[in-house]
Parts: sequence; structure tokens; C-alpha cells
Amino acid sequence: MRLMTGWCLRYRWIVVGTWLVVLVAGNVLAAHEGTRYRQVFGVAGTDSQLATDALTNVVPGGLPDAEMIVVRAREGDINAPAVRQRIAAMTTRVARLPGVATAIDPYGPAGALLLGVEPVARDGRAAIVSVVMKGAATTPDLGAVRRLITTARAYDGPDMQVEMAGPGTTMIVQGDISVTPIALAVAAAAIILCLVVRAPGGVAVCALVAAATAAGVQAGVTLLSHRVDVSPLAPPFAVMIAVGVSLGAAVVVVHRCQAEMRAGRQPLDAVAASLVQSGRPLTRGGLGLAVVMLGTSALRGSVLAGLAPAAFVAAAVASLAIATLLPASLAVAGRALLVWTERTHLRATGRGLPVRPGLRSAWAGLVGRFPGVLAAAAVLLLAALALPITGLRLGGGDGGVDPTSETTRRAYDIISADYVAGLNGPVLVAISNLPAAGLPAAAHPPAASLPAANPTVLATLVDRLGTTPGVVRAFPVLQNPATRTALIEVLTQAQPRSAQASDLVRRLRTRTVPAAVAGTAVRVHIGGQTALFDDMATRFTRVLPAFAALELVVLGVCVLANVRCVGPTVAIVAASALTTAAALGAITFVFCDGHLAGLLGVRAGPIEPFVLGLILILSFALAIGMHLTLLRRLWDPQGRPPDGEDPATAIRSGHADVGPVVVAASLIVIAVFAGLACQQVRTMKLLGLGLAVGVALDALVLRVLLLPALVHLTRDAAGRRPATQAASAENTENTENTVPTRLTTRSRAPRAAAVGAMAGREVEAAVRLPGGRGVAGQAAGPTVTAPWNWFEPPRRGSPHPD
Repeated sequence: MRLMTGWCLRYRWIVVGTWLVVLVAGNVLAAHEGTRYRQVFGVAGTDSQLATDALTNVVPGGLPDAEMIVVRAREGDINAPAVRQRIAAMTTRVARLPGVATAIDPYGPAGALLLGVEPVARDGRAAIVSVVMKGAATTPDLGAVRRLITTARAYDGPDMQVEMAGPGTTMIVQGDISVTPIALAVAAAAIILCLVVRAPGGVAVCALVAAATAAGVQAGVTLLSHRVDVSPLAPPFAVMIAVGVSLGAAVVVVHRCQAEMRAGRQPLDAVAASLVQSGRPLTRGGLGLAVVMLGTSALRGSVLAGLAPAAFVAAAVASLAIATLLPASLAVAGRALLVWTERTHLRATGRGLPVRPGLRSAWAGLVGRFPGVLAAAAVLLLAALALPITGLRLGGGDGGVDPTSETTRRAYDIISADYVAGLNGPVLVAISNLPAAGLPAAAHPPAASLPAANPTVLATLVDRLGTTPGVVRAFPVLQNPATRTALIEVLTQAQPRSAQASDLVRRLRTRTVPAAVAGTAVRVHIGGQTALFDDMATRFTRVLPAFAALELVVLGVCVLANVRCVGPTVAIVAASALTTAAALGAITFVFCDGHLAGLLGVRAGPIEPFVLGLILILSFALAIGMHLTLLRRLWDPQGRPPDGEDPATAIRSGHADVGPVVVAASLIVIAVFAGLACQQVRTMKLLGLGLAVGVALDALVLRVLLLPALVHLTRDAAGRRPATQAASAENTENTENTVPTRLTTRSRAPRAAAVGAMAGREVEAAVRLPGGRGVAGQAAGPTVTAPWNWFEPPRRGSPHPD
């Protein structure tokens, strides 16, 4: 790491130029190759996925995309001549749209064949126009569906309400992102960045590193999609990881570099020292994330499998940018990392303007004085937030959880009120290996039916399914004599997202279907929306313990490499696990239990497994580097106080120095996630709020309070460690050619002494450049004894300054 840093500082323009060339070439190549993302809706080997695979034998190419135009009379009856005329005109026009195979008149006899119920509601207030698209249900033609929505919704008027539902419509609604909240969130993040970094040069360095990382990840994920299965969600997901990790690292390192230059160091010396203090743990954090993502790919859980390769690319590119592009950019910026007044003062006096400690020093002193009480309070808070996690239910949502502003929600309400709730997501029963006598002639189009035969097997199955408690109706939809397969639809009384629907699916799989096909060679698989999400939840639940253990083990190894003590490592890993549980408990409280859901405009329902996977991966990715950065500063072996001083002095100083900027870097990411939480769609709200809460708890509870308190509680063990142990650990990374430099950083004023300059103490940093030439710094400023504020206990043998 030291050798790479020295090389990047010396040949900074070569590093920046190499990054530029590689990024341009990579993106040009990615644009030429194109993308090959693969949308996986099921979990390989599960019953729902087997049902989906079996349906390709019933209908070559899979089930077609069947959209529904839900019409309701605002006044009067749907059978009124004027309303019927408008519905007929709409049906005719829709049927002529490109991408539409057919549109079925709700007043004709064919409408009930596809829906399983009469298209016209019993009360005569609503009707459903079934539209069969040319695209498949799993890969709908979204362009054709958008034209369909626009055309159908144009008939909405004072006498007739027109809404849309179906697979394609759901994908369009779920993918609809409002630009305004995102723009406001990005603007807020930019303001926080400018307030933290202050200097235009520092802001430019942070923006350059984040933009280069994002461009590199985008190109890498695109090229990777030609080699492995990558989800369409992977590119934005990977870019979020890359930007969050690289931008946070850049903010922390730039802040540290500014502090070193204010202390009187030359720009290259300041860059080298800041990278030793902050760059190394951030790079280790990125590499730890890459290891976790490699392990996640080996778990073969499809909910995470399509995301893990992209996350690995993001972690690798971010780590490379932190190790190479960031030091080179800092070296290029030089004194531009400081604002004009600071540069002028530095040139005139040889030292920077003093920075008053303010509230951060008072808080660090308070934590140092009462670490046990504050740690207990933090643990109780996190435990209270984690309690609702016992009610966490994984599964899938439906149109009923969308806000009422979406057409899918309004269509869902009409169908549930005037028809049956199960029509919003029927259970699909795929049958294969039927005997030749088991396919009866039914009321289907001639091309899809067989000559009359013994209906025993299929009829028995339909009868058993239809008489199961909780089922409104079961009916055969399609039959294929050539492949001896058939499809049955089951309409349930319960909503697709409800626990009752999940219980019904389990009962059909374990009791009804085995009893109906016992003693035959018929194979039956149950799929559909409810079954699909239940299988995903089951597989994710099996993979989750291994995934969580992998994250905690990697975090523990990284922490142990910093503190070199098992006790504090276990405590910090346990605190991190508790923080994650608290974040999951918070989203369970809102999205599963329904508390405060009205404020967000959503309904209670299960949490999608892939959304939970995104939250866990992103939270870990954004936390590990910041944890290690703060720990590096708190446990820095070079930060030992002078002989006879309390070891807590160094901990308080490090906490006051690095803690605020680490929190500020997290606030930048929280602002962006808040933009996602302000979206209309429940999935985006869940993702944005879950990430914002997870990062906020990490920053404001774990890193501001609990982690420093735990370090204070174990300071006795740290103080008993022989000084030679710390020195030998530091010297293992140097060679005989290393030229150490000794920098004495002293305070500018008594109140500033308790903060990041570590007043009255000496800091050594050894950085080697190629050829064994060291980077030298110079000391500046008078020696001042640091008076501790009233939050801190008086040191032995000296009176309290106040």
C-alpha cells in the first residue's frame, strides 16, 4: 500500500491519464458489445420455477402477457347503451395497436374463458376487457404496453373510469421513478459535500473519484453480463455501491489531508500522511466487501446471485480508485484543497487557520467520561428498534400496496370489490405427463383441445382444487395434446399478498394435489404470484444465515487486523449485528406491521426478498470502510499519549477528529436514499427508507456513540499493550529503505487542542517513495498544553483547568 501510494504521488499525471484512457476504452467497448442482462423471476429448483418451466410445454414460448382494462361506470350501469358503445370503440381501437394479439369483448362469450369469471360484474357496475399481448408474461413488450395504457386511459371520462392491470403494467408502474425527489436529494447531498469539504478543489477531487468509479463500474457490469447471469437491477445497484464507497472515502481522505496541510505540512506530505491514516482502512473495507460478494455468489441464492457479481465489480473498482486515483488527484490538486483564505494564511505564516473544536470535542469528552452508561443506552435503543423484527414476513406485494395515485391500485380495488380478490393474482397449476385419456374435450378453442377422452385425472384434479377451502373456482385454461400438458387457474378468496393465500398454496402442495394424483405418473407444479414470492422467501431465508455470517466474519477479520485484540473485535462485530437488526426492525414496524404506513402512503404487506437483499448488501458496503476508518484513528498505535497520561486521551482526540467527518460522509448518502423514499411506489419507498435508516443508525448510533464507547471500555487492555508490539506491527509494513519522517502537530489555541491535531503529542508517519526516498514534513506552531474541557475527568497529578 505504501509503495503504491508513493508511486501514484510521484507519477500522478500518468495515473490520471491511465484512468481516463481505460474508462473511455471500457465504455466504448461496453457500448459496442451491448448488454445481456437476464431477468430471473423464480428460484431454480423450486416448485414455482418448475411450474414456469412446464408452462413452456403448454404454450411454446411461455404464457402470453395478458393485460386487463378495468372499466367502471361512475354513474348508472355498465350496460347502458352509451357506455357499451364507448367500450366497444375502445376494444376495437386497442385490438389494432402494434404488439396486441387480441382484445376480447367483455360482452361476448369468450371473455369468461380467459378470466374464469364473467367479465361483467354481477352488480352491472364494472367490466373487464382482456387484452392478450404478443410478448410473454415474463418478458412483456413494455413499449406496446405503454401504448395500450395511453390508448385505454384516454377513454377515462366523467361517465366511465378506466384503469389498467397486468404484468406489463405492473413493471411500468414499479419502474416509474419521479425525477424531482432524486434531483432534490442530489442537490442536498451536494450542499452537504460543499459544507464539509469547503474548498472547490476538494469538492472537485471527490466528484472526480465518484464519477470515475461510476463510469468504470457501469462498463464493467455491462461486459460482465456476457459471462455470468446479471440482473437488470445490477447496474444501478452497483453504481450506488461504487459511488457511496468511493465518495465517502474521498470525503474522509480530503478532510484528513486538509487537516495535515493546516498543521504546516507540504501538500505531498499531507496526502501521504492522510492516506496512511484513512486510505488504508478504506481500501481494506472495499476489499472486504469484494470478498463478501464472492462468497455470496457461491451461496447460489438466486435472490442475490444476480446482484453479487455486480457488487463485486463495484467493490473492486472502488478499492482501486481509492488506492490509485484518489492519491493522484489529491497530488494534482495540491494547495487547492484549501480555500483561498487558508492558502493565503498558510503562505504568510507557515501554518493554517485554527479550527475550533466546538460541539464535537464536548461530545467526545462526554463519551469518554461516561462510556458504560452511554453504551448501555445505545444498546437499549438498538434492541428496542430490533424487537419488531420477530414479525418480519418475506413475500411479495401486489397492486393493493401501491398508492391510490397509481392505476394498478385503483384497478386492484375495483377487482377486489366487484369480482374476487384472487383475480389480481391467480394460482397457476401446471400439469405434465398426462395420460392420453386424461385430456378431456373442454369448452376451449378447437386448436387447444383434444378429442373426447376419459376425463378422470384432470377432472378429479380440477374438482379437488375447486372444493379446497379458500378457493372460489378452479378451471382448466389451456391444454396441449402434443406435449400432454395442461394449465389450471385457481381463484382464491384471499388477496395474493396475504398470509391466507400463502397458507392455501402450502395446503394445495402438501395435501390437495398429492391426494388427487396419487397412484398416477402425473406431475403437478404450483406457481403464480403468491407461490413465486413464497419460494423466493423460503430460499432467501435459508441463505440469509450464511450470508450474515460471511459479512460478520469479514468485518471481524478487518477489525481484528486494526485492533489486534479479540475482545474489542467481538464487541464491535456484535454491535454491528445489532445495528443491522435494528434497521430491519424499523422497516418491519412500518411496512409489515403497518405503523406509520399512512404517512408514507403505503399499505402493510410482506417485504420482497430481493429488496431486503439490496438493503443488507448496500448497508454493509457503506459501513465497513467507515467503521475501519474510525477504528484506525481510535486505535492508532502512533497516537499513544505521552508517558503517564491516560490512554483515553488519544481515543477522545481521535473521536473528535474523525467522528464528525465520517458522519458527514454518511449524511451525503442518506440524502440520496431519502430521494428514493419519496417515490410513489412502495418498493422504492421500502428500499430508500431501509437504506436511509440503516446508514443513519450506523452513523449516528454506532459510530458516534457505541463504537467509541466500546473502545473506551477496553482502553485498559489497550493501555497494557507493550509499546514494542505497536511499533513492531507498524514496522512490518516498512523495509530498510523506508525513510520515516517525524511530524510534531501542535495546537494553535487551547480550545483547539482537544481535536484532530492531537495537541501536545507527536505523530510519526513513514511513507516510502520509489528509490527509497522518503516524503518529509515539517513541524509548525508553538507547543501548548491542552486543557481538557469540563466533560473530561481531570488527569492524575494536575488540577482541572476549569
